Amino acid sequence: MNLLQTYFWWQTFWPLIISLTALSLLALLTQSLSTLDLIVDNRQSALTFLYITTLALPQLIAIILPLAVFISSLYTLNRLNTDNELTVAKAVSFSPWQISSPFVRLGVFALIAHLVINLFIQPLAFREMRTEILSIRTDVASQMVRPGEFVTPVPKLTVYAREILPNGNMKDVLIRDSREVDNPLTYTAKSGVLSRLDTQARLTLQDGIIQQFEDDGSLRPIIFESYQIDLSELNILDQVLRLKSSDRFLHELLRPDPMSFVDAKVVREFAAEGHARLATPLYNVALILLVLAFLARGEYQRTGYGWRIAVCGFLGFMARLFGFALTSMSESDPVFNYVQYAFPALIVLFCLWYLTNRNRVKNILVTTRPAPHVPLNRPLVPM
Repeated sequence: MNLLQTYFWWQTFWPLIISLTALSLLALLTQSLSTLDLIVDNRQSALTFLYITTLALPQLIAIILPLAVFISSLYTLNRLNTDNELTVAKAVSFSPWQISSPFVRLGVFALIAHLVINLFIQPLAFREMRTEILSIRTDVASQMVRPGEFVTPVPKLTVYAREILPNGNMKDVLIRDSREVDNPLTYTAKSGVLSRLDTQARLTLQDGIIQQFEDDGSLRPIIFESYQIDLSELNILDQVLRLKSSDRFLHELLRPDPMSFVDAKVVREFAAEGHARLATPLYNVALILLVLAFLARGEYQRTGYGWRIAVCGFLGFMARLFGFALTSMSESDPVFNYVQYAFPALIVLFCLWYLTNRNRVKNILVTTRPAPHVPLNRPLVPM
């Protein structure tokens, strides 16, 4: 790229970063609302909340990136037109393609980054996020004890703790264990802590009393310094990690394991997701070329480019929405998987033809009539 093309490239790059950051933060805000309920209900830390929210970022960027590329190129080209910088470029014999080249390069870079996110980063991040969420949902401490509440984690076992410290220690613990009908027990302790080793869960109480009834109906207290209660029944919680289509790699989507026993509907959903990951990056180039077709060609207009921007913006957003609809339709009919590639490819081909063609479209569509032939030896008519 020459100096002027490099200038155009940087003028588009920074608006792309700003728009991508703004849209990502907005999407993260909406995404975090659903995560917040999970974190609060299970008494997890703020770091866990930030970690899970960050793991959702790659998919959000993959959704937002084509729109950010579209918005930034639309803004930059409008400003370059308004400031007469494109007029200067045309005055020094820059062709429409030479003007478009830095924008297309940026679109290609966005396409490559989008493809890397779709094929590698998103599945890795989402698998880690599912694992973390499963760990939170199956956390024995959060399922068993809530400060200031009587909780029944399993039938005939009631647990109360006045306070739970940040390190997990419980203060002033009361437990009623009626799992053995003939021998109900009541535990009170100054402190307690939950521990888990593989499939074994235990509650260790410190400085407490066990109260149980004798055969004659009398109450017999047993004082202890340390006592462990077996809570293995809490492991009935589902600890199987189930991967969704968004969590799988491309080969798992297009060629699912036959031993996984997925039905035909799930296979179609996997295929639609896999083809969408390959086809969606094409919109980064398609939408940039659409903007160039509207704003990089044509003469300077003193009245501005508001009408062109409005039409281009409408067509760009409708094209992206139609791309989402194609993914949804592909889950019902696999034929639409081919359309997922064909639609952005047609936009790219048409815009490239328009940008590289020397004649205006309106001149091509109009049928030109030859000028009437005037013979050279026609006599002059006297006045």
